[in-house]
Amino acid sequence: MIAVVGAGGMGSAIAENLRRDYEVILVDTDQKRLDGTPESGKFMGRIMGFQGLDSVDLAVVALPAGSARETVEFLLKSGKNVVDISFTDYDPLELDGMARENGATLIPHAGFAPGLSNILAGKLYYELGSRNIEIIVGGLQERPEPPMEYAPTFNVSSVIDEYTREARFVENGNVRALSPLDTIEPVHVEGIGDLECFVSDGLSTILGTFREGIAIEKTVRHPGHLSKMKFLRDMGYFETVPVAGLTPREVTEKLFSRIVSGQKDLSILEVRSLDRGLVYSCIDQFDTTKGISSMRRMTGYTAAAISRALINGMVEVKGMYPAEYMGKSREAFDYILGQLRKDNIVVNAREQPS
Repeated sequence: MIAVVGAGGMGSAIAENLRRDYEVILVDTDQKRLDGTPESGKFMGRIMGFQGLDSVDLAVVALPAGSARETVEFLLKSGKNVVDISFTDYDPLELDGMARENGATLIPHAGFAPGLSNILAGKLYYELGSRNIEIIVGGLQERPEPPMEYAPTFNVSSVIDEYTREARFVENGNVRALSPLDTIEPVHVEGIGDLECFVSDGLSTILGTFREGIAIEKTVRHPGHLSKMKFLRDMGYFETVPVAGLTPREVTEKLFSRIVSGQKDLSILEVRSLDRGLVYSCIDQFDTTKGISSMRRMTGYTAAAISRALINGMVEVKGMYPAEYMGKSREAFDYILGQLRKDNIVVNAREQPS
């Protein structure tokens, strides 16, 4: 049995995908979220209170970052393998010893980016010997719309975090950091056109596993959006110190939440080897048949594919196992991309001048 912890948009997509082949229990503390999912096999409560835990072979954690760690630690202490999609603010290596002691495997940050982006970067780094890797990633609408030239495609607080959190990258084994909105630059994405991007903090475990060369992630937006975000940042609208009873960030998040686009979303991923002249690329669209956003598809279905690889014995290492290590294994790499193709998520490889 697989337990999917969290019945939000991502968790419900993961559960729906895995039910094709496995018995799945969907766990959430909110009955309304569970009622909004069509699947049977649900448990209302915390995973800690689930009486059938002994039957669980693997748990996929799809919780907000702030509440994920406690759940992950409980599952590891229970000897359960864990695939975690939350982008946490702690180093997943901190849980390596706990996982090893209990004979469990933890694959953290196993979504779209970080997640699939790490797997592709790992392929370039470990198998092809690339030492200059650039990840171009983002979720946006087909066309820019006022007033922001962008509507959030995932949690509003997490969107603002991308603009405020120091953006870390790797340079010759050392972790460097930049202020994200101080690095706005143009970028061309094949099949989409001219966009703009900023250095973002999505490398995850690559910060500790890539010991040579340069690895950096950049997030794309439609032109004009980032200068507006920089203005809001500089004016203090992202600050967390209260003003007249509310923090500027609280007000900004509520205003951002009101911005809804009439367009469907799309997801963009290019993992570029700048010294080997190879690019892995994927452009995904909203699924109009199932009514599932591209961001849910890219995050949830990647987590499901990684889970399948783990269940099928393609990861035998106990402890914390970074997603980029799956790029080392031709079997795991090909399997995960094959699983994604079943859901029409296609990763292409093309050459370009190095």
